Amino acid sequence: LKLRHIIKSVCSAPSLSRAMAASHDSVNTSGAYAPVAVAGPVDELAPPTAAHFPRRGLIAALCATALVAVGAATAARGGAQSQGLRQLPGAADLQIKAEATWVQNGVFPSQAPEMDVDVQYVGAAGWGTNYDHIPTPEMCAAMCQGVEKCNAYTWVKDAGLPGCPSQCWLMEGISEKKPLKGLVSGKPPTRKPFAPPPASKGKASGSLYCFALMVPEGYEEGLLKWQHDNKAGIFGCDQAAVYSNKQLTIAPAVVTQVVNSTLKCGYGGDSMSALNSWIFIEVWRKLIAVGDYKKHDWVVKVDPDAVFFPDRLSKLLVKYQGAGYINNCRYGMHGPIELFSSRAIDALAADYKLSWDGKAPKTCVTKMDFGQWGEDMFMDQCLSKILEVKPVPTDATLMCESHCDCNAWYWCNEGDDMVSYHPFKSIDSYKNCMANAMGSSSKATIRA
Repeated sequence: LKLRHIIKSVCSAPSLSRAMAASHDSVNTSGAYAPVAVAGPVDELAPPTAAHFPRRGLIAALCATALVAVGAATAARGGAQSQGLRQLPGAADLQIKAEATWVQNGVFPSQAPEMDVDVQYVGAAGWGTNYDHIPTPEMCAAMCQGVEKCNAYTWVKDAGLPGCPSQCWLMEGISEKKPLKGLVSGKPPTRKPFAPPPASKGKASGSLYCFALMVPEGYEEGLLKWQHDNKAGIFGCDQAAVYSNKQLTIAPAVVTQVVNSTLKCGYGGDSMSALNSWIFIEVWRKLIAVGDYKKHDWVVKVDPDAVFFPDRLSKLLVKYQGAGYINNCRYGMHGPIELFSSRAIDALAADYKLSWDGKAPKTCVTKMDFGQWGEDMFMDQCLSKILEVKPVPTDATLMCESHCDCNAWYWCNEGDDMVSYHPFKSIDSYKNCMANAMGSSSKATIRA
């Protein structure tokens, strides 16, 4: 199980795209799809060029080898792992024939309109783009729904890419449809209308101090400004703050708190995640120095690209009064959303005071070997093992992402109690996810 989780973390589409397309020293840990603009109609399956693989190499080779190994292990147990399709929970008895390009509703229930299998949609002149390492046409359909000008897509099962070889083409219009083995095409589901989400202020479950760390260059500033304008994400909490290494105005009443960091780090560890512990040691130092968290019951760290519903969190917290902090995944705490009681941060603040310069939590830094950890693991181990902040319940409805077995994260409709979805890096996709989530009336079925 651990091996499958590590491989899934490294080889999932967001992780591969992060490794291939993101800056090696960026603090952003959430992963990004890397679009390659199409300068005209998408009218043929061309072999990929060097421009498609900016940073492949080791990770791609590791993923290819590891997926084969896991597939062999699954087959040895009597399961199915054919053609590189991920074995999803509950589908152990399903077999996908090797010659089938795709069987809609075969591996998991489809939420997309009927697909044209072994058919290419030839793009009309106009807008188009493509994304590498998209493992299923289902995800491709969801990505199309998340771009307002996308009206059709074609998924290429094997585009010749290292690791996960599949590619997703998005297009504004279609000039023709033609048979072509190995491709799956379709149209996105109807987009739901967007309305600002309900806020969570003054709830009986306790007040929320919510914050995000923003890299000043790139998409995050625009995304946070949109969230502020629509009272979404952290701006639906009792108090919101944005931290960065530059003083920037997100909105007239929202100016970034400046941290002393380049916000740059390397990648490593068993899942090739951002080694950003020291960055967040500085962020937590600044947050403690500002002191606003003390006015509230809960402290919530949210990545800018996590679609977050504070009102749902408040409902969830009713049953966790007295918790030290809440874990969001059975594999350990993951960084897109982290939830701590104020007393947990008080314990962290006391450890900062023990250091000679107050810049790091002394006991946690000296008693843990965290050089290959991300900040989420550092905080989890620091609070639970060193500072003994307890109790620490786990609730998987805090977060839906592929790295924690929420396989249909991209549809954003796991239930009206799912607190967050990750990652959505553009305003279009963030807004679309929020609209889908608010249109879901069921309860989340993924539990820890």
